[in-house]
Amino acid sequence: MTIETGNEAGAAVGMPLVLPGPWTREARERAAAAETHQAFIRYFRKAMKVRNWTPWDDLPLGEMAALGDRLSADTVTIITAYLGVEDYVGDYVEDGLNLLHNRRERRNLQLAWGMEELKHAEAWELVLLHSGRLTAAELADYREAVLAHKWRMRDDHPGLDTPLGVACYAMVQERATYFNYDEMRKRIRAEYGLPERPTAEERRRGTQVGAAGAFKIVANDEIAHHGIFLELVRIHMKYTPHATLDTLLRVFNGFTMPALYLLPNASALAEAMQRTLLHTPLKQGRAVNNPILDALGFQNKRALERAVQESKKLPPGLGPEQVTFSRTGEFVLAVQPDPPAADPALELSADK
Repeated sequence: MTIETGNEAGAAVGMPLVLPGPWTREARERAAAAETHQAFIRYFRKAMKVRNWTPWDDLPLGEMAALGDRLSADTVTIITAYLGVEDYVGDYVEDGLNLLHNRRERRNLQLAWGMEELKHAEAWELVLLHSGRLTAAELADYREAVLAHKWRMRDDHPGLDTPLGVACYAMVQERATYFNYDEMRKRIRAEYGLPERPTAEERRRGTQVGAAGAFKIVANDEIAHHGIFLELVRIHMKYTPHATLDTLLRVFNGFTMPALYLLPNASALAEAMQRTLLHTPLKQGRAVNNPILDALGFQNKRALERAVQESKKLPPGLGPEQVTFSRTGEFVLAVQPDPPAADPALELSADK
């Protein structure tokens, strides 16, 4: 940990300089809540104006029907599992609302997020139905089997026992979901016989073909969801660095995608994922964890681990304007010195 005085960096010291300040726990919570409220407003405005789509009106269903026989069995198995996971959104929203009952800005975000997420299960049902791979009766039976079990988010996911933990977990989970959906979009394009990048015609009309178009639209939602939770984590890092970093490290260390073990086709999904290598631990690290750490200002996970330990030394009275951290996880305290006292001799000289 280092101390900066003015614009000059001081030598590293064992303990930070303790400064008095108004940053009580209550003051930090109020400041974080105010910034979270503004972040929610920005998020909600964009959701309504830019991502305001419906599965039944805005997906290329006719193209899905024309190209559905090209989807492989593994692709169908994985999309069916996506349907099952998305059907647990109600359980996630319910648990979150109970945990966030006295935080209005976070409750509103939970409700808005849930509204967007409910469209995703409907989208995957339409993909499977209009691609001719599952019948309406088969889809109804599958969804009933999914909802026969209740998913509780705190059972298997470290960190999901506090509002802060919910934000940290959602930030990681939404980035992972975005990655999975974008990889599936590429896989579908290959099975359709299309290049990985959209064709000139697709760019002209603004949508990709068939099921690939559905995955592009839903993936856009997921990366936006990642973005709002990333913003919340940044806000909390500013006001409660130790609690946030400690929770974030717990989430990283124990992260798994939600509800996979509850799915009726869990074993078939595991086999399909093993064959396709759509999502692997290595890909999770490179495409999910590392970009998140970079966005939060860390060089790597070791830097996060170091920051957790360093943050324990921070005195409680310091405000966010006095604390920053380096990409290697070191905290830097910026201390602005008081202006030097006037020399009485110079004042007397000036009076003459």
